[in-house]
Order: sequence, then structure tokens, then C-alpha cells
Amino acid sequence: MKFMTAIFLFALLLITAHAATAADQAQAKEVARINNCTPKKVEVYKQSLGSQGQTLYRIECNVPKSKGDSAPGATALLVSCDESLCQLMRPLPPDSK
Repeated sequence: MKFMTAIFLFALLLITAHAATAADQAQAKEVARINNCTPKKVEVYKQSLGSQGQTLYRIECNVPKSKGDSAPGATALLVSCDESLCQLMRPLPPDSK
């Protein structure tokens, strides 16, 4: 009986952690939109757990293709989320290929 209770509590913990991450992703996308970045892809860049947990998201921007020598600006952003507060950390330069 104690084993089943422990499994239930562990499953409940996983579900609530996933729900919090999903909410943070939506808020991180909104921060990107506010900073003129239409989100194309959202990835967890770094995550720390615990009472002072923080998630750092890497958000790729949907950048229109340009012709000529003009280099586009930032193609991705780093957004930090603490509990329910998300803020822009810094823009990332274009990937060199």
C-alpha cells in the first residue's frame, strides 16, 4: 500500500512539473513576440530544479530570407523563466554555417 502511494505521489509530481513547464513555454513565446521575434521553435536550453527553479529557453525566430550582403539580426533569443515570470536574457547571433 505504501509503495502504491509513493508511486501515485511521484506521478503527481511529474504531472505538475510538466504543466508548469508548458505554462512557462507559452509565456516565453509571448516575451519573444514582444521583442519582435515570431517564435518558430522553443527548446529548453538549461533548467534548474528546486525551490528557486529556473528554466532558460532558446527560441528560434521566424526570420524572412533576405537577398544581398545585408546580414540578418538575431535569429534566436534566450528567455529566462522563474516560476511565472519570464524575461528576455539576450539575443543570439545568427548561426554560422
